[in-house]
Amino acid sequence: MKIGYLTHDMDPKAGWGRYASDLVMGIKKSGHEAVILKERDDGFDGIPVLKRGAGMFLSAIKVRKYFKDCDIVHAFDVYPYGIIAWLANMFLNKKLMITALGTYSVAPLYNPKTRWLSGTAFKSAEAVIAISNFTRGELLKRVELRNVFVINPGINFQNFHKTRQESSENFILSVGALKFRKGYHISIPAFALAKKQQPNLKYKIVGDRKDSNYFASLAKIAKDHGVETSVEFLENIPDEQLNDLYSRADVFVLTSVNNSHHFEGYGLVFLEAAAAGLPVIGTRGNGIEDAVWDGYNGILVSQNNIQGTADAIISILSDSVRFAKMSQESYEWARWNDLSGVIPKYLDAYKALL
Repeated sequence: MKIGYLTHDMDPKAGWGRYASDLVMGIKKSGHEAVILKERDDGFDGIPVLKRGAGMFLSAIKVRKYFKDCDIVHAFDVYPYGIIAWLANMFLNKKLMITALGTYSVAPLYNPKTRWLSGTAFKSAEAVIAISNFTRGELLKRVELRNVFVINPGINFQNFHKTRQESSENFILSVGALKFRKGYHISIPAFALAKKQQPNLKYKIVGDRKDSNYFASLAKIAKDHGVETSVEFLENIPDEQLNDLYSRADVFVLTSVNNSHHFEGYGLVFLEAAAAGLPVIGTRGNGIEDAVWDGYNGILVSQNNIQGTADAIISILSDSVRFAKMSQESYEWARWNDLSGVIPKYLDAYKALL
């Protein structure tokens, strides 16, 4: 098979790019060809020819040249890539698949400017793959489809697997861009509450600070709660350092919140943390429900629940037996979600279209 991919980027350090690069690499290793078109010129595989807005129509014309020999066209998210794929496919007549990664496959269905184009693109696809059951449910609220399947993402377990390491400091860890829907305005106050019972506890947050206003608000929240010297913000760190943090942290926390129609589509970072034997805490009512084995390798709390998050942190930190059990369950959960089990599902989905 030869598959043409449309994506934002192929940067393995970003969530979207890591998903795309892992999947495409797995498909190529399985003996199939791939043509990658992307929006961002990130220095990795792929040709940066895709544009959004009015540029989608010119992009569709360019796509036809690159995908003329492909068997399948596969777009990651409907806006703008699924729309571009649908427009191009009017002339290509290839089998079309769209993966719904989360926000940018649902939010465009509520936007008057993109609603019709997005809905039509979805309906034109022979198959739609949602990365979580929550994403599938949100999608079906806006467009009637009969061909929506769930394939959860996976990670390269060996890349993230580390044995637990002794650390000179006790800290909880979060990984993800500093933006509202990641819920750091909830996790920082929760950390402050937990610190009252665990005085030596610290909090490390790894993520870019492009949203400078939100970062400033987080710094203020930390100061208002008296924990500004115990909260450390990190960004642009190498994978080796991130893996070291995963292996030394006491708990992984990401209290994502739904913001309008923006939500956590899945949460690969939960699997990355689990591969280092780290117990995890996330939120319900989004794609994290598929990324965490609730009650086994981690705890899910309701969104915007500061006290519940603090209680979850304390319940793990104060019980060494529970920590050890959750740590072992995390290793098992991460192995279960290795890419080696995900790639065959996509290959089966491709073959079903031909």
